[in-house]
Amino acid sequence: MPMESEIHTYTSDDIEVTYDVKRCIHAAACVHALPEVFDPEKRPWIDPEQGAADAIADAVHQCPTGALHYQRRDNGPSETPPTENTVTPFPNGPLLLRGTLELADTDGHVLLTDTRMALCRCGQSGNMPLCDGSHASSDFEDAGAIPDAMIREDELPSDAKKLRITFEKGSPATLQGPFRLEGAEGADSTHTKKAYVCRCGQSGTTPFCDGSHTAAGFST
Repeated sequence: MPMESEIHTYTSDDIEVTYDVKRCIHAAACVHALPEVFDPEKRPWIDPEQGAADAIADAVHQCPTGALHYQRRDNGPSETPPTENTVTPFPNGPLLLRGTLELADTDGHVLLTDTRMALCRCGQSGNMPLCDGSHASSDFEDAGAIPDAMIREDELPSDAKKLRITFEKGSPATLQGPFRLEGAEGADSTHTKKAYVCRCGQSGTTPFCDGSHTAAGFST
């Protein structure tokens, strides 16, 4: 069964913007990038008539969760996945993914495919495994650093390949496929096989799992 969505559509002659309420965490990247088009104080809050299609597309690309997408109506270029899959632990917030992404359950049912996703790290989301902004009102704190002992230097393929994210009840998320983990202070770690990332908010080796979910009684 696909992830639950609530999609609203906003259209101009040149571009169509879609907004999924369920995936928005109010990061406001779009608002900062193009406030004349994305204005939460107005109704409708997205007005593609107020901006050029190229500028709107650039602003949509900055949405970290995939809540925003677009289709060009002027024969302009559509969104394409980045050439490299990247995973970034946002300080005190979700795990941000970009690339050729596929979210699936352990039975192999694909729930979501996208170029951008935000996975919950605090263990409190009501839209698991995706972030719903609950970290802002919880006590979750994590600087987004990568522990030195966990840094790998695998050689990533030159062409983008799919990064598959799977999860099951009460367990970490499994990342399978090539990706570059981009941590705070410029540190990075490259992976070509499986990696297990924390979802409960209790790991001592975040963003990776250390098994703390068992003692914490984590259940989703």
